[in-house]
Amino acid sequence: MTKRDWRRTSFKRLDGSVEAAPDDWSLLYDNGRPIARIYHYGFGPNAGRWAWFVLVTPDGVPGNGGTGVAESGREAREACERLLPPGTQERRPLPTRESV
Repeated sequence: MTKRDWRRTSFKRLDGSVEAAPDDWSLLYDNGRPIARIYHYGFGPNAGRWAWFVLVTPDGVPGNGGTGVAESGREAREACERLLPPGTQERRPLPTRESV
């Protein structure tokens, strides 16, 4: 399996500063668009588990490619990577809904 470049999810505040979220990771496409995300539940019924989201469909178009909950961050990351379409991180434009 190809090694993927997961990065801490960051958010831009209204004052322009950028903050990285703890226990929150995103996999970005070359153009900066997120294609997958995982984060740790700190409280609630899933406390201690990890949510995962694939943000592209099987044909590579932005959309819901799958979601779930895993026992560990590694399991969440692997679930996302299994569902990512082949070539999602190759250097080519990511399709848009308009181009499909």
